Amino acid sequence: MAQLMIITETGMFHSACRCSWGGAVSWYGFKPIAHRSPVGMGFVDVSDRSAQMNYNIAFTIDDTALSLAVEKVKRGYTEKEYILAVRDCVSFSADVAREVGLRVPPLNFTPYGFIKILAVWNDYTSAVF
Repeated sequence: MAQLMIITETGMFHSACRCSWGGAVSWYGFKPIAHRSPVGMGFVDVSDRSAQMNYNIAFTIDDTALSLAVEKVKRGYTEKEYILAVRDCVSFSADVAREVGLRVPPLNFTPYGFIKILAVWNDYTSAVF
């Protein structure tokens, strides 16, 4: 089984997904190309966010389901515009969560609020709030 961890970061509000399966850990998120810009071209960020992580929630997911979900969401965000509160880091994490079958609200505005509602609406394996 794989693990999907959705994290928030210290400093600038940000959400990302930490995926671990088969002993490997991969990170996925969506960011604007222009740092801290609320609108502009975005990119799928795969950098390790461990050092910036402050809160998180983790779920045990089938390996194949997680892999397929991440690939589908990455394709949907590649070369897309980053628009705060429309197509941003939280919507990226929400789309991954939705694709693996978690209950996700239709609108998600803050990374911390998103992981808190995931905790209420879903069974999780661990969390740091």
